[in-house]
Amino acid sequence: MAAVAVAALGVGVGATPGAPIQVATAATRYLDPIFLPDVQRDVVYGTATAADGSVVQLRLDLYTPRGDTATDRPVFVFAHGGFFFTGDKSTTVVWAQRMAQRGYVAASINYRLGSSPVLYPVDTPTEFQVVNDARADMQTAVRWFRANAASLRIDPDRIAVGGTSAGAVTALGVAANADAPLPGDHEEFSSAVCTAVSFSGANDPAAFGPLDAGAIFHHGELDTIVPTAQAIATRDAMTAAGLPVAWYEYPGEGHELSDASINARVQPTIQWLYDRVATAAYPCSPAVGQLARVPAGRQTEMVGEADRSAVVSLVSVDNVAPGFVQVLPCGAVAGGSSNLNADAAGQIRSGLAVVRFDGSGKACLFNQRATHLVADLQGWFAPGAFDDVADLRLLDTRSGPRPAPGTQTQISGRPNATGVVSIVMTETDAAGYVQVLPCGAAAGGSSNLNADAARQTRSGLAFVRFDAAGRACLFNQRGAHLVADLQGYMVDGSFDDVTDDRVLDTREGARPGGGSVTEISGRAGTTAVVSIVATDTSAAGYVQVLPCGTAPGGSSNLNVDASGQTIAGLAFVRFGDDGRVCVFTQRSTHLVVDVQGYLAGGAFVDVPDDRLLDTRTR
Repeated sequence: MAAVAVAALGVGVGATPGAPIQVATAATRYLDPIFLPDVQRDVVYGTATAADGSVVQLRLDLYTPRGDTATDRPVFVFAHGGFFFTGDKSTTVVWAQRMAQRGYVAASINYRLGSSPVLYPVDTPTEFQVVNDARADMQTAVRWFRANAASLRIDPDRIAVGGTSAGAVTALGVAANADAPLPGDHEEFSSAVCTAVSFSGANDPAAFGPLDAGAIFHHGELDTIVPTAQAIATRDAMTAAGLPVAWYEYPGEGHELSDASINARVQPTIQWLYDRVATAAYPCSPAVGQLARVPAGRQTEMVGEADRSAVVSLVSVDNVAPGFVQVLPCGAVAGGSSNLNADAAGQIRSGLAVVRFDGSGKACLFNQRATHLVADLQGWFAPGAFDDVADLRLLDTRSGPRPAPGTQTQISGRPNATGVVSIVMTETDAAGYVQVLPCGAAAGGSSNLNADAARQTRSGLAFVRFDAAGRACLFNQRGAHLVADLQGYMVDGSFDDVTDDRVLDTREGARPGGGSVTEISGRAGTTAVVSIVATDTSAAGYVQVLPCGTAPGGSSNLNVDASGQTIAGLAFVRFGDDGRVCVFTQRSTHLVVDVQGYLAGGAFVDVPDDRLLDTRTR
């Protein structure tokens, strides 16, 4: 790469303090030092939880080009080294200063540190947590810049990160997770970056994919702290993924790169950032063309038919942290119940909800954490078929001891009525199921919720038949807390609440393959309420109930986001005039299907699925 001439930094006699520096030759913005850097110290860019459980403020020193009036400026975020154990933003300021001199907005950040040094590569859970905390904090800093793009006069899609040693490991971790954020502040914004600058750093080679960011590496031939072989493996993985990479290796040098090679490091890096960030033909963040998630705490409007209750399939996609989604009247206070629950970041969770549209035809979805939302209308209850009461909490065991394995817990409702109830199992102690059943009945014939590991939260809708005394029970196979919220009642004669009838269980044979269609049978020409379970999933994908012979993909009834999962959900299924309907599996999975009951003729208007909302494409 050709050398770039840089004028010496200085202020001539008679120069106006604070004015742009006069250089001897024509200077190129973002390549040559044109400005004096101003610094604003100890800017709080977020909060986080330290290892001891205390809440700490995350701080950065902000460097800006003095006297600059430009807008849409690129950003460079730099992190210090120190074995993830020591160091401070004040000890590594040269790169933030260099970039501000050239017209960038730059930062030197502090991040959470561990209680003992971490040697790379990491190999214990504690070390992984410390390294992930650092990555989470740098991702928070990236999002902080995007959140403040207007006031800082930056281009939110031209952000680069860098660091030395532990800071370089952190920067490469941000590059390798282009838009896969760990929990942190400003979660409604993307964590993606254009590129990373690594001085004596490396990362997990398996972490890189084609949508991630590239990097420029500077590494000593004899480095044993962050082994050169590990850095080479990181470089090669990025190259194999098709990412732009530059490699500079320094013969005879170790982890601490010498002053003798500083010019060999500075000029290529400045040029790399100029080419890949400041003047790239297109903004380089994968966030471009990808809409931001709905911010946490937002109510998103859906439009339907005025003063009618609908059955709507809800999906939360790519959430940033554990939390819930709730259907509620627009403007109402959230939190009294939930319709979807996620227990980790990056999940896809789906379920049915009964949605009451108000007199203007509006209803809202509240999301506790930032996430994308998808809503598909499945049909309408006919007037007089459904008594849509204000959501009422029937059960919440979290206020007392967790029900033991094999327990039946009673809920109460209208005698001899079928209620539509949202059920949540949380703090599970092992894989298992929850089943709604008559109190005292033998459990195991079907399930309404399924967990496939400890410490999960799963939610879903169930049609619950209350007996003559107004009772029904929830059976939990494994220890778990239970929450139940009543959404309404089916009016007498509108729903034939049959004893659960298993119409499909593929576990007795071969697992249906990806792209396969499996037929189920029921009452001809009727709409049934059906419980569907996908288990032993082979990969992330969806399950869709559809008329046999039609093309899949317009909507989904179940969603899984990893292999080996067990996910359950409810669907309103219209059986054809021949009594058939089909279940499409995008990925290979076993299927279990139980009919819970049938809607009476005229009680439910089963429309072709209609997408009411998709924040991924708005």
